Amino acid sequence: MNRNMLHYENGQLHMEGVALESIAGQLDTPFYCYSRGAIEHQVDSCKLAFGRIGASIHYAVKANANLAVLDLMARSGLGADIVSAGELQRVLAAGIDPRRVIFSGVGKRDEELLAALRAGVGQFNVESLPELVQLAELCRENGLRASVSVRVNPDVRAATHRHITTGTRGSKFGIDEEQLETALRMVMDSEGLDLRGLALHIGSQIVDAEPYRQACLKMRDWVQRYRARGFPVTHLDLGGGFGIDYGAGRGLDYEVVADLAQQLLGDLGVEIAVEPGRSLVGPAGILVSRAIYRKEADPTPFLILDAGMNDLLRPALYQASHELLPVRQPVDDRQEQCHVVGPICESSDLFLRDARVPPIAAGDLVVMLQAGAYGAVMASVYNSRPLVAEVMVDGQRFQTVRETISTEQMMAWESVLEQGEETDLDQL
Repeated sequence: MNRNMLHYENGQLHMEGVALESIAGQLDTPFYCYSRGAIEHQVDSCKLAFGRIGASIHYAVKANANLAVLDLMARSGLGADIVSAGELQRVLAAGIDPRRVIFSGVGKRDEELLAALRAGVGQFNVESLPELVQLAELCRENGLRASVSVRVNPDVRAATHRHITTGTRGSKFGIDEEQLETALRMVMDSEGLDLRGLALHIGSQIVDAEPYRQACLKMRDWVQRYRARGFPVTHLDLGGGFGIDYGAGRGLDYEVVADLAQQLLGDLGVEIAVEPGRSLVGPAGILVSRAIYRKEADPTPFLILDAGMNDLLRPALYQASHELLPVRQPVDDRQEQCHVVGPICESSDLFLRDARVPPIAAGDLVVMLQAGAYGAVMASVYNSRPLVAEVMVDGQRFQTVRETISTEQMMAWESVLEQGEETDLDQL
């Protein structure tokens, strides 16, 4: 835990200089809370590591797309990695230079490609031959040009959850190595496409450097092979996926990846890009919730929170665990065993199984740690629950950076079917 970000003071848990209980006194729980200082610390660490090798850093917006977070990335001089036109709108609104934006994703629609072309996005990571054809056609029809990197599936196993493994054979992401030369030739033969280089992304929440070593070796081989065949490969996009410590004591330091890239790719004369997301914002966020009931059951009681899987999906989707802390500092070392669950009508609404936590009573505030990435951005309104609020702390003050979106507000966008004369289908 970053003690500067989250610490007990006078018996109360604080985010930077703000008592979380004081925030909960002004906002309904659950809500997300981010530390500006912690995000900036992670960004600085990333820039220091990859700056040594001249790599450009492009924040993976899908990790946390809040405008306040994107504003910090823009102020820090980072580019962005996007996967939709909606994310493009957000990064442009935040002031990120479109020339420093990488557009990834396997299913870019025509209108998304065209919006990115008109905005002047600096790199399109193309993931299929049909996408290449479509992008070239849009460029031709509209008199535009696109800089293209071909995303290749390196068939590297990342030793992570199957739902976030993206670089193995059979994945929907990237093109197979056997199609690489065809793709490069299509780019070179197109009037509107400029070949920039190669891209890959082997997965997310990777805590072992070995998959990156294998990926860099694949990249090195491709660069040497295809340059010898006349393809001007000048850029390599290594993706992201750098794992953080969710409580098991394992993460992946930026320096380790940067050193690998320098050792294996540094003599090729290429520009390197990386796309960190989770590692920049995950450790800087928490989910604040309140206990509703403690339900006795045999053999294990349940601690039922007002946060549910609609607010934090990772445990249900990835069987992930987030360490839980009480907001009121425990007076001793006593712990109780329980299942920590939410109120959603799904058995998968389970945050922690057989957890050992300090005694927590109904009404007590708790936080779940390392929730700054893939938390609020994946939240939903399942069970017609409000969309969770987001707060950012900056020193001694906090600001709500996304209001709670109520059921009434969501219902205002809905309507019932208007009644009219029935149509006799036989007369059609």
